Amino acid sequence: MEDLDRSAFDARLNAAHAALDLGPDPEGLRRARRVLVYSYGTRGRDLTLQLRAAGIGCVVYDNADAARAKAAEDGFETTTDLGLDLPLIVAAGQNQIEILDTLDRPAFSLAQALHVLDLRNSYDRARAFTEQAVGRAGELFEVYRRLDAASRPAFLEVLCYRASLDVRLLAHRRPVGEMWRPEARGLEVASFCDIGAYDGDSLTATKAVFPSLARSFTIEPNPALAPTIAAAAAAAGVENRNYAGAAWSHPTRLGARMIFNGMLVIEEDAAGGDIPAEPLDALLGDEAYDYIKMDVEGSEAQVMDGGRRALRRARCVAAAAYHLPGDLIDLPARMDAIVGRSGWRLSFAHYSQSFDDSIFYFHRGRPA
Repeated sequence: MEDLDRSAFDARLNAAHAALDLGPDPEGLRRARRVLVYSYGTRGRDLTLQLRAAGIGCVVYDNADAARAKAAEDGFETTTDLGLDLPLIVAAGQNQIEILDTLDRPAFSLAQALHVLDLRNSYDRARAFTEQAVGRAGELFEVYRRLDAASRPAFLEVLCYRASLDVRLLAHRRPVGEMWRPEARGLEVASFCDIGAYDGDSLTATKAVFPSLARSFTIEPNPALAPTIAAAAAAAGVENRNYAGAAWSHPTRLGARMIFNGMLVIEEDAAGGDIPAEPLDALLGDEAYDYIKMDVEGSEAQVMDGGRRALRRARCVAAAAYHLPGDLIDLPARMDAIVGRSGWRLSFAHYSQSFDDSIFYFHRGRPA
């Protein structure tokens, strides 16, 4: 297995950045007032909302009738004709490569379009994800060396993808159905704390991997999802306690503000926020959880700061590391400062064909 020293690591990133590919006709895309967007899933909707806010009209193509209906409901023109004389952007998160390979016309990948038009990925400028892949190479190398050896190739592929925008570098990413499955062996998990539980899907998946899972604590700010989470826990045979709020660094209230790309930004609003928030340590009290997962829209650092005791007690901590450009550096540094490195390993996996879905696993098991 390839293991790079600093010089070779820098050379790989610099070569990737030198090959930066902005697509078939970047200037034509910048001038376009109307574009054709292939796919209206989560990534496609994010892109079209940003384009509309920038004054660029969108025609949406999708193979699924339901997706086209949703696009029309959101006010976008739809089509079943990929031959329209408009710049084409493939905005799928999971199968961009497969789509690009079937096209008989030039097209931009999602990352290329975001870069050319200087749009956002998640909560920051997409260009910042590319800039930091090279501009913070020294810090990224320290993370690379910190990783279990088996995780290093995937980490380097993601960095080279960010630096070059060559989506084909992500051809060997892990299947999305395996997300939140720790990259380790020998872990014993009987309890699970799910921060950002959504509808309980991660709880269901974790039970499938760890049949001995019997107790869970879910944290989800949307109270409407509490019954769905309860049903998922019951179906899995797991005793669950749910908190309809958020984990934060200190007791406060939060507000959710939608920005123009449809993303919800969670911000502290102690006076008027409608989301209660408490430190994770206060929510858990004396209870320890073997596995702690956090996917909280860029607020992972605040969760860590308020959960120092819980993190130190865990056997595995999984953290989403793609909402902000610096997450690949900042989250491992913060976690190491809290729990130390003694007895802890660090693994990494990527699960999509976009900037999103990079996950760190801090664990006490053996390398996968």
